[in-house]
Amino acid sequence: MIAQLLNRDFVLEQMRDIHGRLASGEPGTVDARRDLAPEDRRDALDALDAALSREQEGSSGQHVADAPADRRGRVPAPIDDFSFISHDPVVSLFQSAMDEYLSASENGEPVEDVEPPDDRRAGDDPPLVTDRRLEGVAPRRADGRRLFDQFSVTDARWVSSLFAMGLRKFRNRRPFPTERPVTRPIADTARVLLVGDWGSGIPRAQKVAAQMRTSLDQALAEGRECHVVHLGDVYYSGFEREYRDRFLEYWPVRKDEATKIGSWCLNGNHDMYAGGYAYFDYLLKDPRFNHWQGQFSTFRLQNRSWQIYGLDTAWDDDGLKDPQNTWVRELTGNDPQRNIMLLSHHQLFSAHEQSESRGKVLRDKLGFLLTNPRLRAWFWGHEHRCNVFAPHSGVAYGACIGHGGVPTYMNLGDADPLPAPSRYEYRKSIVKGLEKWGYMGYTVLDFRPDTIHATYIDEVGETHFEDDIS
Repeated sequence: MIAQLLNRDFVLEQMRDIHGRLASGEPGTVDARRDLAPEDRRDALDALDAALSREQEGSSGQHVADAPADRRGRVPAPIDDFSFISHDPVVSLFQSAMDEYLSASENGEPVEDVEPPDDRRAGDDPPLVTDRRLEGVAPRRADGRRLFDQFSVTDARWVSSLFAMGLRKFRNRRPFPTERPVTRPIADTARVLLVGDWGSGIPRAQKVAAQMRTSLDQALAEGRECHVVHLGDVYYSGFEREYRDRFLEYWPVRKDEATKIGSWCLNGNHDMYAGGYAYFDYLLKDPRFNHWQGQFSTFRLQNRSWQIYGLDTAWDDDGLKDPQNTWVRELTGNDPQRNIMLLSHHQLFSAHEQSESRGKVLRDKLGFLLTNPRLRAWFWGHEHRCNVFAPHSGVAYGACIGHGGVPTYMNLGDADPLPAPSRYEYRKSIVKGLEKWGYMGYTVLDFRPDTIHATYIDEVGETHFEDDIS
């Protein structure tokens, strides 16, 4: 990820610039394949217009509570200055198009590696956000804000063509596979690693992967079966290059272990912003995933005590595309002995993002499960936090573990009260300047005959919470 494209002001400035140049009828490029058809030009202009208008009403970036001023009255910069991860598909598609353009060597906009900051505790620690930026367009700080020198892409049509392509795919999504996925058996003593929102590819996400590898090696040395599940979201929009360079490159399961260690990936909203084509037809064709999951965005695992459902809550954003609820109802009804665990990208409820619509479709379509005492656990991502919940909404054990790879602020301290229905929240932070960054991490589930032992581990390998699920 390029630093400038993680700055909201820079992204919106480029959106306005590209919009203006498209509207003015700027001449095409030497390569006619990159020119825009009239209908694509209109669609691109309309989409940029609408997205810019939405951004005027409020940021589409991460929902993070404002940090208080320090003792000297200084206020930390907004999270959008450093880690602008937009929930607006149009903005995300624009970020993807810009990133692909700027990363292409022939475009004359060189990207440079960033040296580790020299004000960190250890000089060899990775940057807290990203290690890439535009050369000669270096960020500078002024009045507590992150600003950039004026910049304009050399070839607006190159970016516009990529953006229009992504827009077409977003509006004509890859068909949802309606066949029922095959149930896969897992060992009664399996180790299952869960990580959410990991697909950023930044150095700290790579550290998470390295720690996950350590957890795998420990279990493999004990002769235990292992699986790794990603709960969705590769940034910004699920372009093929993003899966290749930010996800598969660092996935903790090696290529020669494709049939030895299970690899699974759920669908996230960012995976669908480019229509889901690369998710279904590129990522899930990688042998590590295809051997276990095929090209389904859903799956079912089971052992003697548990049945585990991987759900697609992103093909319909924050929903549940039919006929998932039908086959979950049938399968759970025909299996009255095993406990039930659900895995999804979106959350059923939240401790921080209160909304009447949040999880409504899941509650409506899975209401039959929420009254079933065998529903013992549900893990999800989407929010870039680590929260473990008290029993709530029919879920005996719920956890949000979306802190796998997106930098975000931790503006709460240990003394601050836990928002309901949380019973645990990981609040350790890394301080840089006025900003406090939350730690990233993942969860290890060790299956036992009668329980599951859950271990929550951060990016430096520290176990910060443990629990039993029964």
